[in-house]
Amino acid sequence: MKEALSLRTVRKKIVMLSKLAGMALIFSHILSTRLPVSEDSSFLIWLGFLLLLVWGIDFFMSRFITKPISELNASAKRMAGLDFSAPCNITSTDEFGELSASLNTMAENLQQALSRLEDANTQLEQDVERERLLLAERKELVDSLSHEMKTPSGIIRAYAEGLQDEPDRAKKQK
Repeated sequence: MKEALSLRTVRKKIVMLSKLAGMALIFSHILSTRLPVSEDSSFLIWLGFLLLLVWGIDFFMSRFITKPISELNASAKRMAGLDFSAPCNITSTDEFGELSASLNTMAENLQQALSRLEDANTQLEQDVERERLLLAERKELVDSLSHEMKTPSGIIRAYAEGLQDEPDRAKKQK
């Protein structure tokens, strides 16, 4: 029975408020028609009560529905802009409170994921730079080896060509 009267959900709050408003409307109409005043005065009293009732319902709806939705929307917009600095502060026990807690959990998880991605990106940039340096060192080594290999082979080639043109056979053999 206690759970049936609990206002833990938004739907229950709306249903309870509409039932109370309906009962108040009926009661006020009955009361205003039984007052010892003219019919016009009775209608004006009832109309005044009706306006107060509508204002009261509007106040409660804005407090229990519009305000939390606006806060949730503002938090969601901040999170969409990757600003996780201000958590959603709705602490009610209804769906809005649950949604607020879920948004805060999501924001924490996204912040952690972004942090891990930034760390991985930094590590990747360092690895790419290290590979770039290794590639430059390899190229320099290959260029140096190529140059060093060309010099002796050039000298040998020059001697070989010189030997081919040598008319003296003894010198050629030596």
